[in-house]
Amino acid sequence: MRRPTVRSISRFGFVATALLAAWAVKQAPAQQTPMGLVDDWTSHHVIFSNPGTFEEATRNGKFEEWLRIVTSPRYRMQEIKRNVASAERAADSAVRFHELPEVEPSSLGFEDERVKRKPLHSDWSVALAGGAGNGVAFGKYAAKYTFSPVGNPNCTNDFVVFPINTAGNGTQANLLGVNNLYGMSCTGTVPTVLFAYFVGTGVVQTSPVLSLTGTKVAFVESITNGSIFHVLTLDKRGNSGCPGSPCNGTTFSSPATPGTNNSAVDTKITMSGNVSVTNSPPFVNYSADVAYIGDDAGRLHKFTGVFTGTPREVTTAPWPFTVASGVTLTGPVFDGGTSQNVFVGGSDGKLYCVTSEGAACSTASITVGTQAIGDAPIVDSTAQTVFAAANNSTNAVLSQATTALGSQVRATMGASATDLFDGAFDNAYFTSISTGHMYFCGNLTGAATPALWRATFNSSGTMRGTNDGNFFQLVGNTFTGTTVDCTPLTEVFNSAQSKDYLFLGVKDHGFSSGTSNCSNQTCVMSFVLPTSSPFTFPTSANATLTSILGNKGMSGFIVDNVSGIAGASQIYFGNLQNNTGVQASQSALQ
Repeated sequence: MRRPTVRSISRFGFVATALLAAWAVKQAPAQQTPMGLVDDWTSHHVIFSNPGTFEEATRNGKFEEWLRIVTSPRYRMQEIKRNVASAERAADSAVRFHELPEVEPSSLGFEDERVKRKPLHSDWSVALAGGAGNGVAFGKYAAKYTFSPVGNPNCTNDFVVFPINTAGNGTQANLLGVNNLYGMSCTGTVPTVLFAYFVGTGVVQTSPVLSLTGTKVAFVESITNGSIFHVLTLDKRGNSGCPGSPCNGTTFSSPATPGTNNSAVDTKITMSGNVSVTNSPPFVNYSADVAYIGDDAGRLHKFTGVFTGTPREVTTAPWPFTVASGVTLTGPVFDGGTSQNVFVGGSDGKLYCVTSEGAACSTASITVGTQAIGDAPIVDSTAQTVFAAANNSTNAVLSQATTALGSQVRATMGASATDLFDGAFDNAYFTSISTGHMYFCGNLTGAATPALWRATFNSSGTMRGTNDGNFFQLVGNTFTGTTVDCTPLTEVFNSAQSKDYLFLGVKDHGFSSGTSNCSNQTCVMSFVLPTSSPFTFPTSANATLTSILGNKGMSGFIVDNVSGIAGASQIYFGNLQNNTGVQASQSALQ
């Protein structure tokens, strides 16, 4: 087939980039081609700022780097999410990641009416476990698979998988999946249990990762001195969780054992060294079919053949690689851009860099704070920068460095917090870093005063060494203690509405002022972020109080569709008070 020309790329922008990416992927191994959209914890920790145009990359001698970015599965999924209005107008199979037909760009129907969607507005919760605090672990994520990112939602093939931080047994699942997600589009019980698996007596304390085809899920079963890496091929026929009978609605009679009365296949690998894993989910490099996991003794583990081959751990030297002896590691993040390195945070407050071959980078580590880095770093594979957050004795500190761990900048982001997670970038950052911002949750004056802060960037894309002085206090002044902290932040750009939304929750309590407030109870909050200069800091938040949200907090948020149709977009999270998996409509939170 013909390769798209420079002229066509300049003319057709986003869709032409997708065409070139699809052409390049056709020349590459099949496992690189996504069939749908995955949103999981990695969507928040590896990002791609604007890589520029084909012409710019060619003119600057960076075509190979540019092509590596635009053909990355995670970049392509990010762009579909952030440009869904363009994708809906194009509505072609190439943009939807299916086999690229031999067509000219002019035949893709750019002026066609957007594919119609049915409204999806519906909120629900599904039981995960008994005993408060034992559902999705605080700060971790569920994972969502969207079969067709363009067009009508798919009630059968779209699903969410929730990890369960409770020991599995004959009546308690470790992993629960639901489909039939959309109340105003799907028939029958919404949602419906798709699978409920008992995979072992450990807990799924960290976040799962889905394959690009949505047929497999990788996760860690956390067991003291014996954690297990699982790659589970799902049986999604609706009988994996109710042995002998189909699942019924939002309950299951008993969890299924993979392979018993179902076709699921669970590949289990006890991690080398009989290690404990409490804070590191797996990160899968889709292109190489390789996974990385950090353990609590400071070692980085590598697995091959994860989704398309036979999963196994690499145990020949130098793997598992000792990053920092005795240090609990965060989730690792692989840079699919130029550096091809792995970045991981440590409980000693340092950010570490490891090569994909299993060696310390030229600069092996930098110090972010004096206390633990609790959340995995964020890597901007386009800009070749890495972000991490930690507390020092008095402040929350946000760090930016190059992927060579050089040119470090540290900015204070309010007072220190008990649970400190990475921030989230606004849409302006993805358009042009110098106009963009990172929003971040630290404290205002000390414990129990969580507040929203903001970092800015200069014309070179370097973060400034202090916050911009703006803040929004997230709770009232009457609360004390150390349990009042933010969940991770999630940003969603709705290109159909040209609106940029930021979602977060506050553990234990929420703000009590303004016309939309939490009545001093835990709730989910959303902010509408500015999309153009002067980028005024938001001065109000919308809040949805849910009576079931108690004081145990929430997991991180994942998202599915982004649409201009009211009620057509949802967020998903775990509620730790009642141990439920929850869907909430974005439109209800805006």
